Amino acid sequence: MKINYIHYHNYRCFQDVKVRFDTTDKKNVALVLGVNGSGKTEMLFSFQWVLYGFDFKSLREKDETPYSLNSGLYHELLAKRNAQSVECWVELSFTYKGSEYFMKRTELFRRENDKIVSSQMVSLSQTLPNGERTAPEKDKTIVEERLMRIIPKSILEGITFDGERMKKLNIADDQSKKVIENVISLVTNERLFELCLTEIKDVSGDVSRERIRINRSLGNATAEDLEKEINELKDDIDDAETQIIGAKKNLEKVEAKIEDISQQLEQLEEAKELEQRRIGLQKDFDKVKKECDQNLDTFAKRLIDGYFLATDQLISNVKESLDTIDVPAGLTVEAVKSIMKRPKCICGCDMDDDIRARLTSLLSTLPPDNISSNILYMANQFEHEKRRAKDLLKESYDALMEKREELTDLKAKLAEISSSLVTSVSESVKKLEKERNILIQSQGVYNANIETLGLEIERKKKRLKEAQKELDDVAGNLERITELMAQANVLELFKEAIKKIGERNKELSLISINEYLSRAYTRLSEDTGRRLYLCQFDKKGKYGLLTYFQSKYDEMRIRWINEGHLRKYESAGLSEGEIHEKLVTEVAEGKSTGQSKINSLAFAKAILEYSNADRSADELKVSHDYPFLIDSPFTELSDENLTNVAKHIHTFAKQVLIMADDTSYAGIESLLASYVNTKTQLVKDKNKGITYVK
Repeated sequence: MKINYIHYHNYRCFQDVKVRFDTTDKKNVALVLGVNGSGKTEMLFSFQWVLYGFDFKSLREKDETPYSLNSGLYHELLAKRNAQSVECWVELSFTYKGSEYFMKRTELFRRENDKIVSSQMVSLSQTLPNGERTAPEKDKTIVEERLMRIIPKSILEGITFDGERMKKLNIADDQSKKVIENVISLVTNERLFELCLTEIKDVSGDVSRERIRINRSLGNATAEDLEKEINELKDDIDDAETQIIGAKKNLEKVEAKIEDISQQLEQLEEAKELEQRRIGLQKDFDKVKKECDQNLDTFAKRLIDGYFLATDQLISNVKESLDTIDVPAGLTVEAVKSIMKRPKCICGCDMDDDIRARLTSLLSTLPPDNISSNILYMANQFEHEKRRAKDLLKESYDALMEKREELTDLKAKLAEISSSLVTSVSESVKKLEKERNILIQSQGVYNANIETLGLEIERKKKRLKEAQKELDDVAGNLERITELMAQANVLELFKEAIKKIGERNKELSLISINEYLSRAYTRLSEDTGRRLYLCQFDKKGKYGLLTYFQSKYDEMRIRWINEGHLRKYESAGLSEGEIHEKLVTEVAEGKSTGQSKINSLAFAKAILEYSNADRSADELKVSHDYPFLIDSPFTELSDENLTNVAKHIHTFAKQVLIMADDTSYAGIESLLASYVNTKTQLVKDKNKGITYVK
């Protein structure tokens, strides 16, 4: 995608302005210069407004005009009673895959009962290969769907930056992490896999409907009903799996907040000792809970053999009915035949004809040849199994009760700590503990929902398998039905494969993005030994940007090796990447304003390089071609940080649009000028509040 121009009419500080962004492969930077307040930030956010709309209330720290219309025209409309309406619009021209697109957003402001109301309209058209321009599409839903295929809304937060956003992106709060998550979700083609699954589901539905139609025409009501049941079961399973994904995400957020509160409590002197004690008790509780669950599982499995305990009367009756049979325990036909093959009897006598005759007659009384003896033998074995089952059940039950007693004791101790914190004299402690208790309740609800949904999925999958078997049995051998069933089976295999490939793709993509991030940070940041890392595994810190010193990381790794921490994590099954992240988190540092800007710029460069990379050899990954738009990239930077950004900013994307003030650009002009193709100067008439271009 390449931006050609943006055209304004009565929009914010731009009355009638058109700015072109001509760039080439070698001169890929379009520069917009202006003093502070001349409209550079207004221009940056106008790209978002024209494409998807923009909430101007979010800019209130800088501007008290939460609307798109020029403020002078807005107040004039508000003041003049005979005024009717006035409109503003922005048109954006961009090229995508050889076609030029024209996106226009218009907002009409009109006076109604001394109030100003507004409505927005959009239009999207493009040039055809023959040079003709299509009729504009004005349906908002259709326009947005088309734009999402070219430049999705979420990617804008990863390719358009002003100074304020660069600062916020580096604060490890939910909003900044959500921005990073959305951008990464897009560039890793997560939604592409979701779309594939949707397509497979649609095709599966078509196959199923065709089978229903055929069975209806054949009068096979049973098969038709089974088809409907199977479709309902599949939909229910998909819905439950989606709910589990949502519940797990919410659970992660809740657990992260609980952990954050714990850290806050540890920092408060009046709660520090209690919180540290609770952390220790909670670890013990989690360990005992796991052991308790394992014991319960063992008890449940052993209970399957519990029917042995109800067989006393049956065994007694069998033995009474066979009380004339006297067979030594373990003596069977096979045992006697084995003895007869020997030259001597087991008593030591030679195996003569008389002994052989006696043993031969004994065979007819032994199990399994003799039914009565066989039954008695089985009864004895059954009695042995009964004793074994009883002993195992008692062992499991005792272990389960022991762990439950431990859990009860730990619960009481944890409740006592919580009670102490809630009744603390400190309002800060009280507030944090009350919030924590609410989160603990939510945690329990999410865990219960996940467990319930999991059981529901298991039950419905079992019934689905049964229903599919029943359908196979009643559908008959009709060639078309057999063919459709085979198609349905293949589609199910595709569905499972896409899920697994998607999960693996995201995992590998995050690793790759971190590699891009590390390289970008090394190029942009001054050489102080700092490194930058994007969290991938930690529930609380996931999608947060962390800086750390490599020397401190190396020292901590050696300490972990010497103290056995590294071995402990490896034994717990943590991957090399997870251990690396734990080390980074341990030595992570705070960020200065300038350092935060470098971090955000490195993230933007990494995302753009990853998105725009050539993936023609990998059919599972799609290359994008996004431009990069940034306001004030050189302010608050100094020394090597400033020099490195100026040297490398043209490498961020094939097209780079920079808004900068004249002073900051003058300081780095010699480093960037050779890559600048177009330069636009913004000049603002302060009396009229209008920006012009020269």
